[in-house]
Amino acid sequence: MQDVIEEIDVNNDILVGTYELVSWENRHESGAITYPLGPDTIGVISYSPDGFVFVHIMANKRNRHSLGDLFGGEISEIKESATTHISYSGTYEIKENEIFHYVSVSSFPNWVPSVQQRNWEFQNDQLLLSAQGLQIGNEKVGAYLIWRRAKAQK
Repeated sequence: MQDVIEEIDVNNDILVGTYELVSWENRHESGAITYPLGPDTIGVISYSPDGFVFVHIMANKRNRHSLGDLFGGEISEIKESATTHISYSGTYEIKENEIFHYVSVSSFPNWVPSVQQRNWEFQNDQLLLSAQGLQIGNEKVGAYLIWRRAKAQK
């Protein structure tokens, strides 16, 4: 991983920081708009000054497991946990209005390794990220996520 870090030139400090998810909607070819983890999805994305990105997104108000075992629980609980959360991390690179996330760790195994390309822009102090061709079910959709800068709470 060190070789990847040395090659990346984080050329735009404007992104550095941590953001909270405002909304995530998927736009389908039919014109339908869906919210894959619900309309009140929560999440955090963080871009570090040394070129790393960390993403955690999950459904709000997820059910707790009946046991306190981090790796255990009923099959239905494990399935729900796996399908209501996505996380990944790696390094990132900015090229004009595109950002490339070079994924090295992910809750979705098919993304390790991968390059996740996003379009980005700032609008009204919010970070807008979009991705085209995201496979959801039997179709590819456009994913549109809006983020706002996070304020640390103690």
